[in-house]
Amino acid sequence: MKIFASLLFVLTLSINVSAEQNCAAWPQWNTFKHHFISPEGRVIDLGSQYDITTSEGQSYALFFALLANDKASFDKLLEWTEVQLSEGDLSTRLPAWQWGIKNNQPQILDSNPASDSDLWIAYTLSQAAILWNERRYAVLSSVMAERIIREETAYIPNLGLTLLPGPNGFEKETHWKLNPSYAPLFILAQFSQLYPHSPWQQLHDNSADMLISTAPKGFSPDWVNYNTDKGFYHDEHAPPTGSYNAIRVYLWASMMAEDAKYKTALMQQFKPMANSVTASGKVPLQTNAINGKTRGTGPTGFSAAMLPLLETENQSQAVGAIQQTLMMDTRFTTNRYYDSVLYLFSNGFMTKRFSLDKNGALTTNWSNKCQ
Repeated sequence: MKIFASLLFVLTLSINVSAEQNCAAWPQWNTFKHHFISPEGRVIDLGSQYDITTSEGQSYALFFALLANDKASFDKLLEWTEVQLSEGDLSTRLPAWQWGIKNNQPQILDSNPASDSDLWIAYTLSQAAILWNERRYAVLSSVMAERIIREETAYIPNLGLTLLPGPNGFEKETHWKLNPSYAPLFILAQFSQLYPHSPWQQLHDNSADMLISTAPKGFSPDWVNYNTDKGFYHDEHAPPTGSYNAIRVYLWASMMAEDAKYKTALMQQFKPMANSVTASGKVPLQTNAINGKTRGTGPTGFSAAMLPLLETENQSQAVGAIQQTLMMDTRFTTNRYYDSVLYLFSNGFMTKRFSLDKNGALTTNWSNKCQ
């Protein structure tokens, strides 16, 4: 009886320790906050000219704050974004994409919104509304989502409803410039559930077709043009190179639930990228969407971003090698913004801090284990 009681105590203790580890503070998020986020809630791209802040940085940080159950930081980030990038009201103006300190004056440097950041902000607000039971987040998400449809999409002949990178500068008569990494399918899928009276399902399906069509060799480009006569094509303004933008395409696709629509097709399409990494032992800095050639070695964040795809492809040896490298050298987490955000997405996913269902709904480890 004593032996049984002892075993029961050890088992209970181990379960409690495991739960505490799963629900513990996210140290990688705390590191990011310490080095990249000001006390006012501004994400700073360290070392950039004008100490730039982008709507991208704000949107990603909002998502990470939600994953960490850090509502105080979330609200600071949201307030700074609304006041400084949206003239005080996200419901009436999508955020400017670039802000900085020029000639000692804090100011908006480029007022054009960026649709990927707008999607991430609206999505994170929608999930925060559910997880934190905050109606004001839901209202703001709904209004932003409608504004995105109205201001940052276009009906393109033969493509249908398509996400533009921003409201201005990407549409000229019968030519459009598009960015495959701007449209995470799980966000569009979730919006089709939350806002069924808006054409999110069309946008979701058309975006999936674009992701597959623009990567004929299994490598996604950063940018691509579309013309009603030529279809998708590349030129000097949108070369077939895939690099700092395209790396997110593989990350977003591999974060999707296994039973999500298009997940299998996307994993099959991007298998050449996974095979390239496994064969060479490195993530390329550049890929070519037309001929499938690769060049150079990408920074640490690229390696982190590839982990979910490699795990999906059961490339355990490559996953282990990258994880070991990330454990041995974490210097990038203190001074390289973009590497750090790619790492946080990957770390959160690989450690099961969050997951997505087939409709893009977010589950966090604290929401189902820590309350």
